[in-house]
Amino acid sequence: MREGERMEDPATLAALLRVYRELELEPRLRQLGQEILTLVGSDRGWVVSPSEEPGGSAALQALGAGGAEPSMTGALEDLEGWTDQEREFGGEDRFGGVGPLLAFPVRAESGPPAALLLVPHAPAVPEEVRARVRHLLGLAREAVGQSLKVRAVRALVILDDTAACYNRRYFEQFLQEELARATRFRAPLSLIFFDMDNLKQVNNLLGHTMGSRTLWEVSSRVRGKVRKFDKLFRFGGDEFCIVLPETEWHGALEVAERVREAIASRNFLIPEVPGGEGIRVTASFGISSFPLHARSKEELVVRADRAMQQIKSGPKNSIGVSELVGEPRAGV
Repeated sequence: MREGERMEDPATLAALLRVYRELELEPRLRQLGQEILTLVGSDRGWVVSPSEEPGGSAALQALGAGGAEPSMTGALEDLEGWTDQEREFGGEDRFGGVGPLLAFPVRAESGPPAALLLVPHAPAVPEEVRARVRHLLGLAREAVGQSLKVRAVRALVILDDTAACYNRRYFEQFLQEELARATRFRAPLSLIFFDMDNLKQVNNLLGHTMGSRTLWEVSSRVRGKVRKFDKLFRFGGDEFCIVLPETEWHGALEVAERVREAIASRNFLIPEVPGGEGIRVTASFGISSFPLHARSKEELVVRADRAMQQIKSGPKNSIGVSELVGEPRAGV
């Protein structure tokens, strides 16, 4: 052992080993949180971390018995520039409803906190215990850094650089997994396929850079209109897909209408276009659902695309629902 290094006690080494057994950030944070709950002597706590979803808000993991969830207001703001020291909250402010809390920032070797660990602070956690928590968090920094690198590489693989949503590669994987789950549990699954009606005009008039900016704006608006477990993908070019687990076709129709309205309700590129009026962009939509309209991944895509193409060849800026066998459906 080198000079200046300390011999860790067996309990600390065992806790650290359990943390290192995980690789992905979320389960590693959960395990680290569980170890710290043991140190503190609490049966509940929470991990607050930035969402992995593009443009998503904070994610909250309950530890131990869980119980009432603290308010998320301001959590990410605190996450952004904290020191290495823990903070105390009285229960009446940002993390209201669960009594006094201690919040420990969870860090890698460098950079801002990767998460906040919230643990109850009633009765007060002794300084000796706090010191042990800080020590374990310090030992775990390398593990947290490894998980952050894994997440960054994974994001490069599954995210679309232009639209800031998921890409076609991940679409193929995710849809197959969700379809298998829907089949196993006899649950519905819906797919919304939509295509921008006049993006080619944007490219021709303003250039492809503005066309790419428009796709980014579309993605931003759409992500605000779907549930956190629905996923938006750029299928290719100016085509997008939304996968909606556990959703019947009529639920998908409601989502598609919200998305259609979000796109068509106000102009795009307002700061970029001279005159400040921007440019109007709309989209045409097609919907197919499992098991009503399709039984396979390929059939879901084909039927949703076919329903969309029928709208594209007509009035556009509308929604089509896939036909049942022998029973064509009109655009909605």
